[in-house]
Amino acid sequence: MSAARSPVTAGAPPPPTYRPELHGLRGLAIALVVLYHVFMDRVSGGVDVFLFISAFFLTGSFVRRMEAGRPMAPIAYWARTFKRLLAPAAVVVLATLAAVRLFLPPSTWMPAIHDAIASMLQVENWLLIHRGTDYEAAATTATSPLQHFWSLSIQGQVFLLWPLLFALCAVIARRSRVAPRRVVLIAFTVIALASFAWSVVSTATQQQTAYFDTTARIWEFAAGSLLALLPTAAPADGTRSARTRRLRVGLGWAGLAVLISTGALIDGRSMFPGWIAAIPLLGATLVFLAGTSGSRLGADRLLRSRAFSFLGDISYGLYLIHWPILAIALVATEREAAGPLLGPAIIAISVLLAVLLTRFLDTPVRRWPWANRSPRRAGIVVVAVLAIGLVPSLGAKQLLEEAAEEAERRATADNPGARALDPGFVPHPEADPDAAPLPSAATLAQDWEHLPEECSGEFAPVEGMLEGSCRMTEAPEGAPVIIAAGNSRLAQTAVALSGPAQENGWRLIILRAPSCVFTPGIDSYLGAECDAHNDAALDYIDQVGPEAVAVSTTMVLHEGPERVDRVTEETVPALLADGTDVIALRDAPRIAENPVACLEAGGTVEDCTQPLERDTMPQQRPDAAVLEELAARSEEGDVGGDGGESGEVFPVDLLPITCPQDECPPIIGNIHVMFDEDHLTATYMESAGPETERQLEEAGFRW
Repeated sequence: MSAARSPVTAGAPPPPTYRPELHGLRGLAIALVVLYHVFMDRVSGGVDVFLFISAFFLTGSFVRRMEAGRPMAPIAYWARTFKRLLAPAAVVVLATLAAVRLFLPPSTWMPAIHDAIASMLQVENWLLIHRGTDYEAAATTATSPLQHFWSLSIQGQVFLLWPLLFALCAVIARRSRVAPRRVVLIAFTVIALASFAWSVVSTATQQQTAYFDTTARIWEFAAGSLLALLPTAAPADGTRSARTRRLRVGLGWAGLAVLISTGALIDGRSMFPGWIAAIPLLGATLVFLAGTSGSRLGADRLLRSRAFSFLGDISYGLYLIHWPILAIALVATEREAAGPLLGPAIIAISVLLAVLLTRFLDTPVRRWPWANRSPRRAGIVVVAVLAIGLVPSLGAKQLLEEAAEEAERRATADNPGARALDPGFVPHPEADPDAAPLPSAATLAQDWEHLPEECSGEFAPVEGMLEGSCRMTEAPEGAPVIIAAGNSRLAQTAVALSGPAQENGWRLIILRAPSCVFTPGIDSYLGAECDAHNDAALDYIDQVGPEAVAVSTTMVLHEGPERVDRVTEETVPALLADGTDVIALRDAPRIAENPVACLEAGGTVEDCTQPLERDTMPQQRPDAAVLEELAARSEEGDVGGDGGESGEVFPVDLLPITCPQDECPPIIGNIHVMFDEDHLTATYMESAGPETERQLEEAGFRW
């Protein structure tokens, strides 16, 4: 995000004349980033200009080395570059973690720690991609105060890759006796075209992933590298014609107009980084080509001004600092936008802290004589800074995990969960009345079903698309099997089967497809991918041949009453006809307000208890008549079978223990019942095992 002027080395061609308008362009870019983030919550294109400029300076340095016949020395470059970049980053990361701990709710702590570790290791963009494509993470994680490290991570990855590419180009140029610039031109043209093509395709098909994808962004760096191969724009002095001067003035202002208007006219959050990202880069290119106009009316005169030079000086620090302050302030004040009062305050504080960070850390580290004396010393600084940034983050992560494990060890005494609703329940004599509820604050937002083993061996799916969505419990060889198939809500409910299954020597397998209701043979609203997953799941059931299959036979949508799930139309009768028992689980409730957010805002259990809407979920489950009919047909052998023994239907309704007495409390038996509006916690459903077993045995299920 910033580039220091390198000293001239004896015997090497001098670097191009320092161009203060490019330094000012960097200042304009950071100003746009901050203003659009704070006041408009939109993408400005300023980050794209940062990436573009960084590649421009990097390329010029390496090409001059190639042309002078000097070694590329990538290790020395890495040590020098990351020495400068990581020190301010480590301070901001640790300060952000401290602010998260002080001002944000506990459910945000662990995600912030993961972001801190990824940011220091230059892989935050890949973590965000995982979050965005991972339904479980995306459903429970708010905007991270360290999310802006995505672009710095991409930049860091390019800073690792580019020197290797230049080293390769140098070898090719030397052996082929082709001019180094020509080799670099060909190599980076190929990279730019390939990455640009992929960016357009990826943005059109998976924009949320493409936005953070290094391979979809590399063309922006390659474009900056190609621009660096052009001759440096000479000043438009008195020897230049008035026409040339006017042309430069026009190019400069056109470039600024394009750059400034990008964020205002284009909804970048849904369109970047495909072809649309070429627009701010076009604006920056026009400024590059305009160079120094020599006119009082030139855009370069504005960019050379003290204000933009000042912003250029603090651009790296301002980029690092402004986003955490904005994100934490909005969450802490429960606002969606900064507004006319908070916004200017955020900007003023960010500028002040950026000045301090630049003056007292960034500049001293960059100019540190001892560290600059050799690559080895610079490398020592890099390792030390990484340790300073990572050790506290890893330590905090370890402490939160140990606290969660300790709470789980005492769960039997302190956290009975659904068992507390049993009429004969007696509290444990060693129960701690002040024990924290489970799941712990660190793990609550991610308390998803996670059975101990991946499906492997004879239970490994043949279909590749089921990999990662199939997990199972431990069981003896040859143990009977229950397969639960459905979306994430079904998977959470099915956790209630894990305890009874293990206690009775059965194996539970859960096939989960986020948001994808299990209706094989019936087109889903999610489209072809969900339909294919459902078909693969049904094939897997045929492959394993389980004794029982658990599915949701009702469905609760965000609007409207609970209804009979379409799985009862074909799939359930077919399973019964094959002699497979069906455990008919009732769908979980949906509630109006996130119970965790309510508690973290200071509400009590009573304050955060929400009424069960009986218009949505009536006393009697809506599939009762369908299940009775299927049970009767099964007893008569009239479910379409070939004369063999039919399976049986066993209804399980856990609504009475998730929303007892028509109320849905956030905590029962010192265990959180739901971690958002739509999902039960796996911990609570584990505690529902005895009630699940009771209902199954009452319905005649034979273990």
